[in-house]
Amino acid sequence: MFKKYLVLICAAFSVITSLLSASYAEQNKQLDSNEVITEYGKIATGLALEERCLLLSPVETREYYWHQYLLDFSLNKIFTGSPVLTMIRGTAHQTSKDERFKCDQESLDFIQSSLQKARDLNFKLTGKVFEQNVSDHAFDEQRITIIAAAAGTNAVCKHLLPEYEEQLRVGYEALTNAMKMRYPENPDTSRIKTSYTEATNQEKTYCNKQTNQQALQGWQLTRLLMQQFRLAFATKKP
Repeated sequence: MFKKYLVLICAAFSVITSLLSASYAEQNKQLDSNEVITEYGKIATGLALEERCLLLSPVETREYYWHQYLLDFSLNKIFTGSPVLTMIRGTAHQTSKDERFKCDQESLDFIQSSLQKARDLNFKLTGKVFEQNVSDHAFDEQRITIIAAAAGTNAVCKHLLPEYEEQLRVGYEALTNAMKMRYPENPDTSRIKTSYTEATNQEKTYCNKQTNQQALQGWQLTRLLMQQFRLAFATKKP
């Protein structure tokens, strides 16, 4: 069955590899374009399947997100101007819904194998290795600090619609509290709070298209992190 998973993944991404330019292979002698696409496809599919099945430990899941972020950053530099990574992630999401993935031991085996591929490819591209409660803490803090700045800016500028504004505000508070619980040995969230405070101290005359974009991106990141932290917005009663 595990081999069938690999056949399924390879078939899903075989078309995408044909979209790469020949110049990529010429300019990157140490990396084979087809191999990178196939490996990244397995990594993206493994993470999409994990989001559906929730089979890994919380620490492993955080590590997976960290690797995915670094890989996206590195590969976007390689595939500049190409939609290939977006296409792969979209295909991975659809592939992870295939009925042959049963959220069972074989699915877990595939997810863990994909996580190891993420470790290997990330180290090959960046030389970085995940350090528990250090790498993930810095990664989470960085992203929630961005959300804090967006929430503070929107509190002044009122860019977002009421529903989006509420999600940004509630999400900021929920994620800040979740940080303290996730890292009890390092519960300091002062950097996040400072980011929010500084943003709320801005003059309203500062509001412009750039702050509007900041608020919108903060809201989008909030929704993403709420999912990754396995948190949910309260459902309003009809």
